[in-house]
Amino acid sequence: MSDSAMKMGFGIEIYQGDALEFAADVLIVKDVRHSHGLDFKIRQRLQQSGFVADLNSWHLEAGEYFFSDSHNIVSAQKILVVGPTNRAIDNYTDVRELAADMLRMLKRTGTKIQYAATTLQGVKTRVALDEREAFRAMLLGFSDAYEEGEFPAALEFITFVEIDENRARLMQEALQDFLPPAPSVGAVLTRTTQQIATILAGPESFAPEFQRPEATDTTPHVFVAMPFADDYDDQFYLAIRPAVQDSDHLCIRLDQNEATFTGDIVELIKERIRTASLVIALLDGANPNVYLEVGYAWGVGTPTMLVVHKSQAEKDLPFDVRGQKYVVYDKIYKLKDMIAADLKHLLR
Repeated sequence: MSDSAMKMGFGIEIYQGDALEFAADVLIVKDVRHSHGLDFKIRQRLQQSGFVADLNSWHLEAGEYFFSDSHNIVSAQKILVVGPTNRAIDNYTDVRELAADMLRMLKRTGTKIQYAATTLQGVKTRVALDEREAFRAMLLGFSDAYEEGEFPAALEFITFVEIDENRARLMQEALQDFLPPAPSVGAVLTRTTQQIATILAGPESFAPEFQRPEATDTTPHVFVAMPFADDYDDQFYLAIRPAVQDSDHLCIRLDQNEATFTGDIVELIKERIRTASLVIALLDGANPNVYLEVGYAWGVGTPTMLVVHKSQAEKDLPFDVRGQKYVVYDKIYKLKDMIAADLKHLLR
């Protein structure tokens, strides 16, 4: 590879949409069998179309991968499934290593790849990772592979395809923070939006404050207890999350519905609450799981911030909560500043 190519690196872009319908040279996923995520849908489509006899019997060891033409079951031309099967993604280091393996294994296919697509890893799982930090960990992993020279020489773009509009916006904002445009590179246009793309060319590409290693279990975090219906996404993404981010804490919540609120999930929630600097509880909707988490936080002595909409504060709060201090909001656009003001005192 020439020195100029090494200096150039490759573009990183965010696209809001369905990864199954995104046109790319290759779509990269991890191999997880006990879920109904993107990799499950791909295996199911390959098997139903008759291109693979029985994907459930195939098991990838560490360092192994499955690489195939897509046979038009997705919009990408090829599919790369990265092993090992059921790889543990328990922390940000695991996310970083997975991202590096994506490029390492893509290079090993020996195929000319210019445009690769993938999705954000470590979110919507039982481990409750901060979305922004998981994204940074993936970029660090890509940077590791770049430094090793373990990526396809022809690679021009990696596109993160995110179906959730709020998460896609969060990632776009984070990308601009993490990887400011490098003046020496010049303007490069994305394939999808015709805007200037961010170039990843090793650790020096990151803004200085984001060159640090990925977060660990000891990195301070705030746990958010809230209903996980779409109705409350604005409260989280427009108010709670940015306020916590500005306080230099990770913001953690579990994307779990009530059907999964059992067993090891409950134990993980308890551990996250015990180790949190603060629990922020959104009481809108009177969700019983949220009240359970608040009660546990009180029991183990973790500070709490209770947040409730004005309409509910006037009539629906249980008697043992009414006597507590809570943040009452009317308009979501005002809520971030209200939370931020309380965080200054609660996180001192």
